[in-house]
Amino acid sequence: MNFLTFGDGKKKSVLFIHGMASSAMLCYEPILKYLKDYYVILAEVDGHSPAAGELESLAKCCDEIEKYVKENLGGRLYCLSGFSMGATMAVELIGRRNIEVNKLHLDAAFLIKMGVLTKPYATIFCKSIGRLNRGKRIPKFLMDSVMGKDNKSVVEMLYKDITSKTIKNACEFVYKYDIPDKIRDFEGSVLFWRGANEKYPEKSAALLKQYIPTLRDIVFENMGHGQYLHENSAEYAKGLIEYLAD
Repeated sequence: MNFLTFGDGKKKSVLFIHGMASSAMLCYEPILKYLKDYYVILAEVDGHSPAAGELESLAKCCDEIEKYVKENLGGRLYCLSGFSMGATMAVELIGRRNIEVNKLHLDAAFLIKMGVLTKPYATIFCKSIGRLNRGKRIPKFLMDSVMGKDNKSVVEMLYKDITSKTIKNACEFVYKYDIPDKIRDFEGSVLFWRGANEKYPEKSAALLKQYIPTLRDIVFENMGHGQYLHENSAEYAKGLIEYLAD
Protein backbone atom coordinates (compact mmCIF):
# COMPACT_ATOMS: atom_id res chain seq x y z
CA MET A 1 0.00 0.00 0.00
CA ASN A 2 1.03 3.57 -0.65
CA PHE A 3 -0.62 6.81 0.49
CA LEU A 4 -0.65 10.22 -1.20
CA THR A 5 -1.59 13.26 0.88
CA PHE A 6 -2.81 16.71 -0.11
CA GLY A 7 -3.51 19.80 2.00
CA ASP A 8 -3.20 20.77 5.63
CA GLY A 9 -3.04 17.83 8.03
CA LYS A 10 -4.85 19.92 10.66
CA LYS A 11 -8.03 20.07 8.58
CA LYS A 12 -10.77 17.44 8.47
CA SER A 13 -9.52 14.25 6.84
CA VAL A 14 -11.02 12.49 3.83
CA LEU A 15 -9.51 9.17 2.70
CA PHE A 16 -10.35 7.87 -0.78
CA ILE A 17 -10.00 4.29 -2.07
CA HIS A 18 -10.08 3.86 -5.84
CA GLY A 19 -11.68 1.21 -8.04
CA MET A 20 -10.36 -2.07 -9.43
CA ALA A 21 -7.99 -1.86 -12.42
CA SER A 22 -7.75 1.90 -12.00
CA SER A 23 -5.54 4.06 -9.79
CA ALA A 24 -5.92 6.71 -7.11
CA MET A 25 -4.87 9.56 -9.37
CA LEU A 26 -6.83 8.37 -12.39
CA CYS A 27 -9.96 8.29 -10.24
CA TYR A 28 -9.53 11.29 -7.99
CA GLU A 29 -7.05 13.81 -9.40
CA PRO A 30 -9.83 15.78 -11.16
CA ILE A 31 -11.61 16.51 -7.85
CA LEU A 32 -8.56 17.39 -5.74
CA LYS A 33 -8.67 21.08 -6.64
CA TYR A 34 -12.16 21.34 -5.14
CA LEU A 35 -11.19 19.83 -1.79
CA LYS A 36 -8.70 22.41 -0.53
CA ASP A 37 -10.63 22.84 2.71
CA TYR A 38 -9.89 19.21 3.63
CA TYR A 39 -6.89 17.02 4.27
CA VAL A 40 -7.08 14.46 1.47
CA ILE A 41 -5.47 11.03 1.56
CA LEU A 42 -5.48 8.81 -1.53
CA ALA A 43 -4.88 5.15 -0.79
CA GLU A 44 -3.03 3.38 -3.61
CA VAL A 45 -4.09 -0.25 -3.42
CA ASP A 46 -1.41 -2.88 -4.07
CA GLY A 47 -1.08 -3.77 -7.74
CA HIS A 48 -2.63 -0.47 -8.84
CA SER A 49 0.39 1.86 -8.87
CA PRO A 50 4.16 1.68 -9.48
CA ALA A 51 4.72 2.49 -5.79
CA ALA A 52 2.63 -0.45 -4.53
CA GLY A 53 3.65 -4.06 -5.23
CA GLU A 54 1.45 -6.73 -6.77
CA LEU A 55 -1.79 -7.39 -4.92
CA GLU A 56 -1.85 -10.45 -2.70
CA SER A 57 -4.89 -9.68 -0.55
CA LEU A 58 -7.40 -6.84 -0.27
CA ALA A 59 -7.99 -7.86 3.35
CA LYS A 60 -4.31 -7.13 4.03
CA CYS A 61 -4.69 -3.80 2.24
CA CYS A 62 -7.51 -2.98 4.67
CA ASP A 63 -5.10 -3.87 7.50
CA GLU A 64 -2.60 -1.38 6.06
CA ILE A 65 -5.21 1.37 5.82
CA GLU A 66 -6.20 0.80 9.44
CA LYS A 67 -2.55 0.94 10.45
CA TYR A 68 -2.02 4.18 8.53
CA VAL A 69 -5.07 5.85 10.09
CA LYS A 70 -4.03 4.78 13.58
CA GLU A 71 -0.42 5.90 13.19
CA ASN A 72 -1.02 9.14 11.30
CA LEU A 73 -4.54 10.29 12.17
CA GLY A 74 -5.06 9.10 15.72
CA GLY A 75 -7.33 6.30 14.52
CA ARG A 76 -9.97 8.75 13.25
CA LEU A 77 -11.23 9.82 9.83
CA TYR A 78 -13.78 12.51 9.19
CA CYS A 79 -14.84 10.79 5.98
CA LEU A 80 -14.03 7.52 4.24
CA SER A 81 -14.93 7.42 0.55
CA GLY A 82 -14.58 4.55 -1.92
CA PHE A 83 -15.43 3.83 -5.54
CA SER A 84 -16.39 0.33 -6.75
CA MET A 85 -13.78 -2.06 -5.28
CA GLY A 86 -12.70 0.80 -3.02
CA ALA A 87 -16.26 1.17 -1.78
CA THR A 88 -16.36 -2.54 -0.90
CA MET A 89 -13.12 -2.04 1.04
CA ALA A 90 -14.65 0.99 2.78
CA VAL A 91 -17.59 -1.13 3.93
CA GLU A 92 -15.14 -3.70 5.26
CA LEU A 93 -13.21 -1.04 7.20
CA ILE A 94 -16.40 0.35 8.73
CA GLY A 95 -17.61 -3.15 9.58
CA ARG A 96 -14.40 -4.05 11.37
CA ARG A 97 -14.95 -1.16 13.84
CA ASN A 98 -11.19 -0.70 14.36
CA ILE A 99 -11.08 2.95 13.30
CA GLU A 100 -13.50 5.82 13.92
CA VAL A 101 -15.27 7.38 10.93
CA ASN A 102 -17.85 10.16 10.97
CA LYS A 103 -19.07 9.88 7.39
CA LEU A 104 -19.05 7.05 4.87
CA HIS A 105 -19.37 7.85 1.17
CA LEU A 106 -19.83 4.93 -1.23
CA ASP A 107 -19.81 5.21 -5.01
CA ALA A 108 -21.07 2.02 -6.69
CA ALA A 109 -20.09 -0.38 -3.92
CA PHE A 110 -20.10 -4.02 -5.02
CA LEU A 111 -21.54 -6.13 -2.18
CA ILE A 112 -23.35 -8.91 -4.05
CA LYS A 113 -21.77 -12.37 -3.85
CA MET A 114 -21.16 -14.03 -7.20
CA GLY A 115 -20.90 -17.58 -5.85
CA VAL A 116 -19.96 -20.09 -8.56
CA LEU A 117 -19.67 -17.22 -11.05
CA THR A 118 -16.66 -15.75 -9.20
CA LYS A 119 -14.03 -17.62 -11.23
CA PRO A 120 -15.70 -17.12 -14.65
CA TYR A 121 -16.23 -13.41 -13.94
CA ALA A 122 -12.60 -12.99 -12.84
CA THR A 123 -11.42 -14.77 -16.01
CA ILE A 124 -13.60 -12.55 -18.22
CA PHE A 125 -12.32 -9.47 -16.40
CA CYS A 126 -8.70 -10.51 -16.94
CA LYS A 127 -9.24 -11.24 -20.64
CA SER A 128 -11.09 -7.94 -21.10
CA ILE A 129 -8.29 -5.93 -19.51
CA GLY A 130 -5.78 -7.81 -21.63
CA ARG A 131 -7.67 -6.88 -24.79
CA LEU A 132 -7.78 -3.23 -23.79
CA ASN A 133 -4.04 -3.21 -23.05
CA ARG A 134 -3.39 -4.63 -26.53
CA GLY A 135 -5.43 -1.83 -28.06
CA LYS A 136 -8.40 -4.05 -28.86
CA ARG A 137 -12.03 -3.36 -28.13
CA ILE A 138 -14.42 -5.24 -25.88
CA PRO A 139 -17.77 -6.10 -27.55
CA LYS A 140 -20.13 -3.18 -26.97
CA PHE A 141 -23.00 -5.37 -25.78
CA LEU A 142 -20.74 -6.74 -23.03
CA MET A 143 -19.52 -3.29 -21.94
CA ASP A 144 -23.06 -1.91 -21.98
CA SER A 145 -24.44 -4.79 -19.89
CA VAL A 146 -21.76 -4.52 -17.19
CA MET A 147 -20.71 -0.86 -17.14
CA GLY A 148 -23.78 0.93 -18.49
CA LYS A 149 -24.78 2.00 -21.99
CA ASP A 150 -22.14 3.94 -23.94
CA ASN A 151 -19.88 4.17 -20.87
CA LYS A 152 -16.23 4.87 -21.75
CA SER A 153 -15.18 6.10 -18.33
CA VAL A 154 -13.94 2.77 -17.00
CA VAL A 155 -11.68 2.35 -20.04
CA GLU A 156 -10.35 5.90 -19.71
CA MET A 157 -9.56 5.30 -16.01
CA LEU A 158 -7.79 2.00 -16.70
CA TYR A 159 -4.44 1.37 -14.98
CA LYS A 160 -2.60 -0.28 -17.86
CA ASP A 161 0.13 -2.00 -15.82
CA ILE A 162 -2.29 -4.12 -13.82
CA THR A 163 -1.57 -7.87 -13.82
CA SER A 164 -3.88 -10.85 -14.07
CA LYS A 165 -2.77 -11.96 -10.60
CA THR A 166 -3.83 -8.63 -9.09
CA ILE A 167 -7.21 -8.75 -10.85
CA LYS A 168 -7.89 -12.33 -9.76
CA ASN A 169 -6.99 -11.61 -6.14
CA ALA A 170 -9.15 -8.49 -6.12
CA CYS A 171 -12.09 -10.40 -7.59
CA GLU A 172 -11.66 -13.13 -5.00
CA PHE A 173 -12.32 -10.54 -2.27
CA VAL A 174 -15.02 -8.46 -3.98
CA TYR A 175 -17.09 -11.25 -5.54
CA LYS A 176 -17.15 -13.34 -2.36
CA TYR A 177 -17.61 -10.47 0.08
CA ASP A 178 -19.74 -10.78 3.22
CA ILE A 179 -20.85 -7.60 5.00
CA PRO A 180 -19.68 -7.77 8.64
CA ASP A 181 -22.61 -7.94 11.04
CA LYS A 182 -20.84 -5.44 13.34
CA ILE A 183 -21.50 -2.75 10.75
CA ARG A 184 -24.97 -2.45 12.28
CA ASP A 185 -23.32 -0.59 15.17
CA PHE A 186 -21.94 2.17 12.93
CA GLU A 187 -23.30 5.49 14.17
CA GLY A 188 -22.03 7.76 11.41
CA SER A 189 -23.86 8.80 8.25
CA VAL A 190 -23.80 6.75 5.05
CA LEU A 191 -24.29 8.15 1.55
CA PHE A 192 -24.52 5.68 -1.34
CA TRP A 193 -24.16 7.00 -4.90
CA ARG A 194 -24.85 4.95 -8.03
CA GLY A 195 -25.70 5.40 -11.68
CA ALA A 196 -29.14 4.47 -12.93
CA ASN A 197 -27.50 2.21 -15.54
CA GLU A 198 -25.63 0.13 -12.95
CA LYS A 199 -27.06 -3.28 -12.11
CA TYR A 200 -25.13 -4.56 -9.11
CA PRO A 201 -24.73 -1.31 -7.10
CA GLU A 202 -28.55 -1.06 -6.98
CA LYS A 203 -28.70 -4.48 -5.35
CA SER A 204 -25.76 -3.60 -3.11
CA ALA A 205 -27.46 -0.46 -1.80
CA ALA A 206 -30.60 -2.41 -0.98
CA LEU A 207 -28.56 -5.08 0.82
CA LEU A 208 -26.50 -2.60 2.86
CA LYS A 209 -29.67 -0.75 3.87
CA GLN A 210 -30.74 -3.91 5.69
CA TYR A 211 -27.75 -3.36 7.97
CA ILE A 212 -27.85 0.45 8.07
CA PRO A 213 -31.47 1.64 7.62
CA THR A 214 -30.43 5.31 7.67
CA LEU A 215 -28.37 4.89 4.48
CA ARG A 216 -29.17 7.54 1.86
CA ASP A 217 -29.34 6.04 -1.64
CA ILE A 218 -28.83 8.60 -4.44
CA VAL A 219 -29.29 7.63 -8.09
CA PHE A 220 -27.84 9.61 -11.02
CA GLU A 221 -29.81 9.26 -14.23
CA ASN A 222 -28.11 8.18 -17.46
CA MET A 223 -24.93 7.27 -15.61
CA GLY A 224 -23.00 4.00 -15.75
CA HIS A 225 -20.12 2.70 -13.65
CA GLY A 226 -17.67 5.50 -12.82
CA GLN A 227 -19.26 7.97 -15.21
CA TYR A 228 -20.34 10.55 -12.63
CA LEU A 229 -16.89 10.59 -11.07
CA HIS A 230 -14.98 10.70 -14.35
CA GLU A 231 -17.18 12.78 -16.63
CA ASN A 232 -18.73 15.17 -14.11
CA SER A 233 -15.90 15.78 -11.64
CA ALA A 234 -16.97 19.33 -10.72
CA GLU A 235 -20.54 18.22 -9.90
CA TYR A 236 -19.19 15.15 -8.11
CA ALA A 237 -16.95 17.29 -5.92
CA LYS A 238 -19.76 19.76 -5.22
CA GLY A 239 -22.09 17.00 -4.06
CA LEU A 240 -19.39 15.44 -1.92
CA ILE A 241 -18.53 18.76 -0.29
CA GLU A 242 -22.19 19.34 0.51
CA TYR A 243 -22.24 15.96 2.23
CA LEU A 244 -19.05 16.71 4.12
CA ALA A 245 -20.41 20.05 5.31
CA ASP A 246 -23.82 18.69 6.30
